[in-house]
Amino acid sequence: MSKSTRFTDYFLSHREVTNELTAKIDKDYYNYKPTPSSMEAQKLVIHIYETAYMFARMANGQEPNKLFTAEDTSSLTEQAETYTEQTLQLIHALSDDDFNNKVDVSKIFGRELTVSELLHTAVDHEIHHKGNLFVYVREMGHTDLPIYVKLSK
Repeated sequence: MSKSTRFTDYFLSHREVTNELTAKIDKDYYNYKPTPSSMEAQKLVIHIYETAYMFARMANGQEPNKLFTAEDTSSLTEQAETYTEQTLQLIHALSDDDFNNKVDVSKIFGRELTVSELLHTAVDHEIHHKGNLFVYVREMGHTDLPIYVKLSK
C-alpha cells in the first residue's frame, strides 16, 4: 500500500466525522459561537477545511490558496465536499518519495517539516478543531453525534 493511500485512510478517518458535524450546522447557526471569544461556527468550519487544503498544497510545492472567497454563498456542506475532494487530489498526487521531501514552513512552525510531518500536522490541527466543533453542534441541540473517528473495517 502506498504512503498516499495509507495517509488518505488516516485523513478520511477524521475528515468524514468533520464532514458529518459540518452537515449538522443549519445556515441559521452559521454565526453561532458558544462564548463571546469563540470563532463563529462558519468561520471555524472554513478554517478547518482551508488549513488542511493549504497544507496539502504546500506539501505539493504549491503556494497556499483558498477555494472560496468570503463572499461565496455556497453552503458549508458544499464547501466541505469541495475542500475534501481537492485535498484528496493533492494527497493522491504525492509519490512515496515525496513524503520525505522537506517543506519550508519556518514562518508558521519555525522550521522545515517533511511532507509527512506537514500532512500529519494538518490532521492534528483538524482533530483539535473537530473537538471544538463537537461542542458547537451539541450546543446547537444535536445529540445524535458520530464517534470522534471512523475506523475502516
